[in-house]
Amino acid sequence: MKLPSYPIATIDPHFSIWSKADRINEDDTYLWCGIRKKIEGTLTVDGESYTFLGKNKNAVIPQTDCIITPYVSDYVFENEKVKLVFRTWTPFLFDDFNLFSLPVSYFETLVTSLDGEKHNVEVTFTCFDELCQGKKKKAVNKYTEKCSGATLIKMGLVNQKPLNDSGDTYAADWGYVCLMGGEVKATKQGITVTNTAFSTKRASFTSILAYDDVYSINYFGEKLKGLWTEGYSSIAEGMKYCLDNKKELFDRIRAQEKMIISDGKKFGKAYTDMLSAAARQVLAGHKLVRSAEDGLLYLSKECHSNGCINTVDVSYPAVPMYLIYTPELVKAMLTGIFRFAESDLWQADYAPHDIGRYPIACGQVYALANPLYLANMKYSYPRIYKSKSFNIYTPLFQMPVEECGNMLILSWAYYTASKDKEFLTRYYYTLTTWAKYLVDKGVILDNQLCTDDFAGHSKKNVNLAIKGIMGIACFAKISDTLQIKNNYMATAKAYADNLVSLCGDGKYLPFSLDKKDSWSLKYNLVWDEIFKFGLFDSKYYKGESEKYLAELNAYGVPLDHRKTFTKTDWMLWAACLDETGNNVGVFSERIMAYLAMTKDKTCFSDWIDTKEAKQSGFDHRTVQAGLWMPVLKEKMK
Repeated sequence: MKLPSYPIATIDPHFSIWSKADRINEDDTYLWCGIRKKIEGTLTVDGESYTFLGKNKNAVIPQTDCIITPYVSDYVFENEKVKLVFRTWTPFLFDDFNLFSLPVSYFETLVTSLDGEKHNVEVTFTCFDELCQGKKKKAVNKYTEKCSGATLIKMGLVNQKPLNDSGDTYAADWGYVCLMGGEVKATKQGITVTNTAFSTKRASFTSILAYDDVYSINYFGEKLKGLWTEGYSSIAEGMKYCLDNKKELFDRIRAQEKMIISDGKKFGKAYTDMLSAAARQVLAGHKLVRSAEDGLLYLSKECHSNGCINTVDVSYPAVPMYLIYTPELVKAMLTGIFRFAESDLWQADYAPHDIGRYPIACGQVYALANPLYLANMKYSYPRIYKSKSFNIYTPLFQMPVEECGNMLILSWAYYTASKDKEFLTRYYYTLTTWAKYLVDKGVILDNQLCTDDFAGHSKKNVNLAIKGIMGIACFAKISDTLQIKNNYMATAKAYADNLVSLCGDGKYLPFSLDKKDSWSLKYNLVWDEIFKFGLFDSKYYKGESEKYLAELNAYGVPLDHRKTFTKTDWMLWAACLDETGNNVGVFSERIMAYLAMTKDKTCFSDWIDTKEAKQSGFDHRTVQAGLWMPVLKEKMK
């Protein structure tokens, strides 16, 4: 599988290391956002050294293959003497949150003789000091620990200030990078781990790389550690557990992969390959923690966009995968938003956009009303920001219909997967406020932003009106579940009928009500199909699906008539309107073609051009979990 960037160690937004080279020993390794974070791998055979990971002065051993599955990468190298398989994976196990959140990646190597001779073999990984550093080079200390017969070396800044910074494309300078599994040593450049075998035709080694950030999230003043600390007393204990139980954990991760591939195979190989390309960046874009007051929190970072934490319109496209495999994490995405919305600081009758800027969750940062932001549409707030009053926001850049619709849909979607009635009861008053807001706004919407905010404001947006209608319908179901009399479903149906009549008598619905010849991806319609509301005539599903094929370019269907760019997640949601399932396969092939052809060396971007294999923006975003929407639709049947 050819990708623009290859996963090396995927843990969380502060430690997601990738190779941007076509072969992983042709360049240094980097943090997802492009900041160099050097990890090198060296193979020594009978005294001759070769580089297989990263870049140094050694000769390289030729890379002959790359096998990417959802949670495992196998990089294959060969010369005249030996074959080397470098395997890296993270135990993202949905059925064990302690392991799911444990900040470790396996570095396994298997060396096999190709010439029939026995060889002396040595494999060394080197992690450089810069893995611990942010913008500036600062003094780094190394520490040695013993854990049940294994040796661990960890390194971090001499002066530790956890959670002292926030932002988008930056590197955290707190916490400790750790190595275990072999002979570990501290050097002037960093730390190394070496495994050696003598006079052998086959040798396998396992090392563990970890990033212990000490404190992960500032949640309204409460400093939270990663959830894994509830299951392991130290990072050393967690690493040793992984070292001792590698086979069991690997078998479990392979079983999880098998389930994911099996669920998607109906839609073809391109579709399952696409899921494999997206899976690890999705999980490495979140952090799992627990608040004493609010319980489990699964907090996303809006990577390469604005760095916001727990953004509602990032959670919205991301939920399909989680609804299928681990609904509890959907609740954990929503809880922080409810916490802030119900605080004295949030005085709007619509839902907030976010709760801060990663990893500081202390109140919305989007739509700040300061002159520099309004003039340049850029963020200009302190590195450590805290919401202090509602007056700091401007209505101009809020997303009221968008976020109300999102939260109502997500709340009902979570209930359908979990049957957690207590959750609906707990937040019913707030959900009522948001539902009333949508009813008040109707379907002829004023000039405002939706989740496609990078395309700018739009008025009378039909797809956004559909989201509002879906939100009202979801609130009707929430009220019914709690046995509260209401007429919201009738209102949703009346609004749907009104919207269709305003759109005219076309085969598909326009982009906006005042441009009848316009068009767009109606990805929000998918919920009408999934929840079986029956608000819109199915003839529009057919008409929309045919229109998408008519507008199909080399790398996908544009988001709407205005530009040639698209969003990969919304493409797959819109593909679900095709009852034949054909569009899912076709769109997946176009996206995989983009990944193979683009020269933009980023992770799997969700915002791409459809005519040229170019990234329009965004990188490493969790919204790619939305690619699972076709699977969710099948499961909901």
